[in-house]
Amino acid sequence: MTGTTVGDLGEIAVVDRIIAATGQAPGVPVGPGDDAAVLACADGRVVVTTDMLVEGRHFRRDWSEPHDIGHKAAAENLADIAAMGATPTALVIALALPPTTPIAWVDAFLAGLLEESARAGAALVGGDLVRGDAITIGVTALGD
Repeated sequence: MTGTTVGDLGEIAVVDRIIAATGQAPGVPVGPGDDAAVLACADGRVVVTTDMLVEGRHFRRDWSEPHDIGHKAAAENLADIAAMGATPTALVIALALPPTTPIAWVDAFLAGLLEESARAGAALVGGDLVRGDAITIGVTALGD
């Protein structure tokens, strides 16, 4: 992939793209866009899980499409929530991206992640974006 990169746009513009793609989910009074999200929980109980994907260990960009990596990042966490007998409700992602990462890669990754989370009925409600030497993806899923 070539074209505009994460470094070209900068953190705020990349975060704005992610927020524009996710929108405001029902049951989420605050988020995405803040440093934390506020979720409404029906019975007060929450199930939480988290997993990391590190480039070179869990995926390689020359073997995997970004869309597929996004699906995988969401699916492994959503499955953990379902395995506990809970219904997935929300995802939070943390991304470390080299500044040379093409924006097209980020957009395709996000599309895969959002497709998988929509299939499970979960919304992307927040996250963090930092500069890194390799792509590192942390996903936290919540359910009730």
